[in-house]
Amino acid sequence: MPFDYQALAAMTILFAFAWLPVSIGKARAFGGKWLASNRDPLAEKALEPWASRCERAYANLKDYFPAFVVAVLLLGATGKFDQSTAIVSGLFVLGRVGHYISYGLGSVGARATFFGMSFFANLYLLLKVFS
Repeated sequence: MPFDYQALAAMTILFAFAWLPVSIGKARAFGGKWLASNRDPLAEKALEPWASRCERAYANLKDYFPAFVVAVLLLGATGKFDQSTAIVSGLFVLGRVGHYISYGLGSVGARATFFGMSFFANLYLLLKVFS
């Protein structure tokens, strides 16, 4: 299996479990009963800062993951995988994992670096589709 597809599988696993830290934070802040409910806002309670940051990181992941999926599937369908796409796919995964972790930890510099890495990796892959 091409490494690009392995990177896509790794991202899918991350995507499938990235909600977990947010849910843990919500359970700690609002309780399990609230988490199992329709989740009406609770004015007197708030998420801990790390959980809020993880929630924003997860939302960002949901925004950027589809473009990576499309890029990898189109590159595979058109037979355009090569060493550069494998390396850049790996950089995308590293960037997204690093972005999620650094966002949750509150490290702005690292978060920006990892975001930039993943953004430009994805842009490269999408442009490669047209080459």
